[in-house]
Amino acid sequence: MANPGSGVPKDSAKFAESATIAVSTSEPEAVPFASGNLTGIPMVEEIEKYVYSIGTDDVQVFGGDKIGGGYIQQIPEEIAPCVHAMLSSSEHIDSYLEIGAAAGGMTLLMHNYFAPAVITLVDTNEHPRCVNRPQVLAGIKRDEVIGDSNSEETAAKVNALGYVYDAIMIDGVHYYANVKKDYDLYAPLIRDGGFLMLHDSVRTAWGVPRLVAELKEYPAWQFIGEWASKKMTPCGVALFQRVT
Repeated sequence: MANPGSGVPKDSAKFAESATIAVSTSEPEAVPFASGNLTGIPMVEEIEKYVYSIGTDDVQVFGGDKIGGGYIQQIPEEIAPCVHAMLSSSEHIDSYLEIGAAAGGMTLLMHNYFAPAVITLVDTNEHPRCVNRPQVLAGIKRDEVIGDSNSEETAAKVNALGYVYDAIMIDGVHYYANVKKDYDLYAPLIRDGGFLMLHDSVRTAWGVPRLVAELKEYPAWQFIGEWASKKMTPCGVALFQRVT
């Protein structure tokens, strides 16, 4: 994710303290979706349509036709096939960890299609859209760990929650040293068969593409796919599955 229109990595390492916030509220009504096949799994186009409906953080960067709503920081044609790939697998996603949540649009997307019972968000809360997160995620139970995702203190707070995760999205600071540190701290929390998503995987000015290339050589990970927009300047989403 990036600051709106700036091209600057979203998260910040300046945050000095870390706090854990448990947000527990009544469950919202699920957003229905139509199925285009007999498996009950929505087609990519249906997921993409839902992503557009959430509302974008920046039309020029992420597409869409309206700013607001869930302020999602994903290009619909990139994240929709990624979600579809996870839905099409035999794996369940009942627990989800997101590094770099901003307004919570990605979390809202995951909640709609997987309704994980456990959601953990890590963010410095320095991104300007973070103030919208309570409204975007109203009614969705979650733990929020507020602090620098690269810090051992923040990682210890996440570990103290005691969860093993079915899926993790890393979308914090995108420089190589930072995204690699996020990987080192949080990827061990993914169960066998679980998924790792990396955002901005084709933005070569940052370090995510380097990590993606490295993970393709790791025997512990199966590369599922990478999706990059052909309609606009791509960000890219890469998906891996733990196999050992």
